[in-house]
Amino acid sequence: MLSTSKHITVPYDAMDISKRSQELAVLLELSNLLCWSQSLNDVLHNGLALVLKHLNLDAGRLYLMDDSGKYLNLAASLGVNTTGLKQVSLNEGFTGQAARNRQFIAQHVSELADKARVRLLTKKGFQVVICVPLIALDQVVGVLNLAARKLVRLTPQTIDLLIVMGNQIAVAANNARLNEELKEKARQLEEQKTAIQFFAYTASHDLKSPAVGIFGLTQRLQRQFGAALAEKGKELCGQILKAASRIESLTREINAYIAAKEGPRRLETVDLNELLEGLEREYGPVMRQRQIQWRRPAQLPAIRCERLALTRVLQNLMDNALKYGGPGLASIEVTYRQDEGQHVLGVKDDGVGLDPRSAERLFEAFQRGETAMGTEGTGLGLAIVREVARRHGGRAWLESAPGQGAAVFISIAQEQAPGAGGA
Repeated sequence: MLSTSKHITVPYDAMDISKRSQELAVLLELSNLLCWSQSLNDVLHNGLALVLKHLNLDAGRLYLMDDSGKYLNLAASLGVNTTGLKQVSLNEGFTGQAARNRQFIAQHVSELADKARVRLLTKKGFQVVICVPLIALDQVVGVLNLAARKLVRLTPQTIDLLIVMGNQIAVAANNARLNEELKEKARQLEEQKTAIQFFAYTASHDLKSPAVGIFGLTQRLQRQFGAALAEKGKELCGQILKAASRIESLTREINAYIAAKEGPRRLETVDLNELLEGLEREYGPVMRQRQIQWRRPAQLPAIRCERLALTRVLQNLMDNALKYGGPGLASIEVTYRQDEGQHVLGVKDDGVGLDPRSAERLFEAFQRGETAMGTEGTGLGLAIVREVARRHGGRAWLESAPGQGAAVFISIAQEQAPGAGGA
């Protein structure tokens, strides 16, 4: 036909397939059934039920290989009492033989070598037993053990059908088991993450009060007894104040990082002009004192975002520019543009800059650049920026070169999905 036709079109019709080939119809029904089966238990029971239905058999057991590769454990059964049949060794009976030798086996019950098994099956009324090895990716996954109370006509086509059905069940069982393992791993990771976050939040919260207390007591000591302290005592008080202040700052940043990563989202419409005016009021005095020029766009839009999160992002970027720009820092500029459905805000400086090869690493928690050495900081500022960007459907990145300043950008999706969420 292909030699005389440019192409062939055949509409998909399950009824037509059923009319043309009963075997293909059964396989199609089984594949659809297994696709809808959500759990390993569903895969095994639904697969076994369909095999019994289409082969007109009376009972069945489905065994899966255990991790040791030495035993088959009962995983599903229909139409038979499974007492005493929960586990089968690979060296035991026709079920073990089917798995051990990777063979399709069909026998009359009366011809089984195990006389105790003959009496058991005969008492249940079974005349024929069939074992189908379940093989996927060339590995024996288990065995399908079937039984009938009447003689069964097995044609080569029927045997092939059973073997292929066994393969489909094996593949679906592997996928379902893998899916369940992944879900369990995800659940464990989520529990671990929640526990770590709770510990970090609790620890930082519990550390904050003592740090503030130490700071206050040391200040009081300086005020009341500073004149009586020797120079060494005054120096120690200064070190205590510095350490307590650092602890308080670190606990505050840890809580901010956790909130940026996992806290509920509170979206609102934010006027960027108002936000930058507040930023200018906050940082204006120190920039005038250091003679640093401040530039920003004349007119900015209102955007949908988390006000507090975006405010913290801009504060972190301003702090970084002021801390790490170096003694030659002369200007800081806030930029804005729209790019492919994203609002893009940036904070640029003309400071010492840094090696661009370290840019990605700096967005990880507790990472600091070479230019930050000797300067106080928690190492969480850019990590918070990245988490805020992720929560807003965007990203954060840095552009810099040694001696050419640094620019950190954050993008925010113009269309924000509602609801709570972490990154």
